[in-house]
Amino acid sequence: MTANAKPPLPPPVIVLASPESGGSLLSALLGRHPAFCAAPYLNALAFEAPWQLLEYARVPRDPHLHGLLRFVAQGVTGEQSIQSVQTAMRWLKRRGDLPAADLYRALQALVAPRRLVDFSPLHARSATVVARVMAAAPEAVFIHLVRDPLSQGQALSYPVWQTITTSLEEWSKRGRYQPCLDIFEVGEHYIDWSVTPAVFDPQFAWYRTQTAILRATGALPQARCLRLRLDELLVSPQDVLATLLDWLGVAAAPGQIEHMCAGGMPRYAHPGPYTAPFGTDFELMGRSLGSVLAGGAPTSPWLDRHRPLPWRGDGEPLLADVVELARALGFPLWPGNVIA
Repeated sequence: MTANAKPPLPPPVIVLASPESGGSLLSALLGRHPAFCAAPYLNALAFEAPWQLLEYARVPRDPHLHGLLRFVAQGVTGEQSIQSVQTAMRWLKRRGDLPAADLYRALQALVAPRRLVDFSPLHARSATVVARVMAAAPEAVFIHLVRDPLSQGQALSYPVWQTITTSLEEWSKRGRYQPCLDIFEVGEHYIDWSVTPAVFDPQFAWYRTQTAILRATGALPQARCLRLRLDELLVSPQDVLATLLDWLGVAAAPGQIEHMCAGGMPRYAHPGPYTAPFGTDFELMGRSLGSVLAGGAPTSPWLDRHRPLPWRGDGEPLLADVVELARALGFPLWPGNVIA
């Protein structure tokens, strides 16, 4: 390495998960370790070039850009304010024609020598996007974080309902804790159009996301991809973090894991300026890590393929394919259920 050469960037840790599956929680927990920097939603690799993300993330899709703006504002100016968000937007627009991989390296450089921890919901929408993420960050390690389809669907039901309610009025009335969704995405990803009348049903999006992640990461060695269930993290956070840090090759000083779990409100769980207030999982907004972990595991992840789904209202249960995939990912079937 020459005298003017820059040191290599540390490999990022990329969390692949559905929305409201604990991605922001896991990222924030790892970010409590001095070796890591937890980012809000970046979504920087969701498209081939930054200008495409800027075009996509217009009102009412602008929350997809809030995390990236806040992250750049913090990294460039050291604060998150209306003025620093404006600076961040100019920073992004100047790099609008770069390949997304180059933008991602610039984001990594903002926090180096710490390792970037990135959970971005748009990164797991399809196998094509996951493949782009893997190609853009060839040294990255991946954590496939999965929540069972029942509790994930229930967690998503409230922000979707709140989004629809607000969208029927005026987008300008969004409160500081409104979810990072928009009405067009709800229709595209969370509605079952095969029945009349169409009904809200997030199990389809859950299935597509997990299938995309599995297809894209299936050939990776265990040293580069680890699968984790959210209920495992919530039941034994300190044990899971100890395992993760060991897998990541990072040492933990005595008492450090306890310190990570007892953290206050993460930097990006606070609402940002009104021009970019969002950027993290709805369940983490306005809450401390300690309070989230104190709630324990979600409702039992037992899968009952005959039980009517609480969010549909027409008596339909989980699809057989969803149940089978959830079983393969480690979620148990309710005793007495049989998969033909």
